[in-house]
Amino acid sequence: MKRIIWLLLMVVLLVSCGRNIEVTLTIQNPTGLDRPDEPVTISRAFLDSLAGGIPEGTVPLLKDDQAAVVPSQADDLNKDGRWDELFLLINLKPQEEKTLHVSFVKPEEMPAFVQRANIRFANYPEHKELDHAKRLRSNDSPSTQKAFQMEGPAWENDKVGFRNYYDARNGIDIFGKRVSRMVLDSVGLIPHSYHVLKPWGMDILKVGNSLGAGAIALMVGDSVYRVDLPKEGTYDRIADGPLRAIFRLGYYGWQAGGNVYDIVDEISIWGGTEFYKSSITVKGLTGNESLITGIVRHCDSLYVGNPNDQYVFFATHCNQAYEGEKLGMAILVKSDDFISTINAPGEGKGVINTYMVDLKLHNDRPTSYCFYSGWEKQDSRFADREFFQKVISDDAQRMAHPVIVK
Repeated sequence: MKRIIWLLLMVVLLVSCGRNIEVTLTIQNPTGLDRPDEPVTISRAFLDSLAGGIPEGTVPLLKDDQAAVVPSQADDLNKDGRWDELFLLINLKPQEEKTLHVSFVKPEEMPAFVQRANIRFANYPEHKELDHAKRLRSNDSPSTQKAFQMEGPAWENDKVGFRNYYDARNGIDIFGKRVSRMVLDSVGLIPHSYHVLKPWGMDILKVGNSLGAGAIALMVGDSVYRVDLPKEGTYDRIADGPLRAIFRLGYYGWQAGGNVYDIVDEISIWGGTEFYKSSITVKGLTGNESLITGIVRHCDSLYVGNPNDQYVFFATHCNQAYEGEKLGMAILVKSDDFISTINAPGEGKGVINTYMVDLKLHNDRPTSYCFYSGWEKQDSRFADREFFQKVISDDAQRMAHPVIVK
């Protein structure tokens, strides 16, 4: 009798494991906005509840009503060996609703998609790709160039690229792109090769001792401290395309104002945007701290935009790119997180020559912002400040009214 029961259980398990599961989703645009390359994230738990259990070792494959495959990626965000989140980009017209059919396949059965986001962090001179690395304690380019290609992690999409100086400077720089393909794997193989305009683009920002393009500092009391040399500084690659790239910068045991903090900055970028997103979590808060980010001060003024009641942006736009061409830079934040703007001194120690944006920190959630770059040699329309501002405002409208997944 026990043998019969065991055989029946085996049959049930085999049938269950071999069953074809399909989940139907609708993605709805609730606004009158056109939404090209709209980012959509769907949790594994949500799909698991709809499917009645996702077969182990499988990933989602999406198709539309015409049976055409929709590019997507499944990301293991906590690195436990199982994907946690499905990410896709979808085009939606005003008020449009699209149906997607989700099945589950082995990873090797997924088709290859066009690469639209990429992380490049490699050692030098071997140019070996790194998944993890410790931050250097140097504070100058010659030292860091000897250790890393492009002096640190670089990230890009089909519009723009950025890099972090992976040492005590901890600034962020911009790569202006003139092509949609991924280029950073081969940039910087020859030292300084990215400071000359090439068919793909070039390094377009002079950073110096500023925060550059959205690097971070902490306000403790009345003093601003660059997040520079922690007891341990780390880099971890989380997801690397084809549609979205994510990595984390850790600052553990970092001291400022007599306190010790652990900081994690999760940076992400996806296809079709002119920005990267930074989400910062700080442990060890005493209630006397706030987050500082900023834009290097090459323009005479910082201007403010209020696209809606949920978001506000701070921007510069002038002939501030490396060769004197027009470049717009902006920081988009939630209105509820904004405290004030501050002008860093023009010289001296610490953070200088920066339009700083002061933001609230939270014990229960990250503080996030988006940093924008609009370079006229990428798109000639970015020579117009109003066009640059409209790009940011349209994004803010979409963020304030997210798509509906059901």
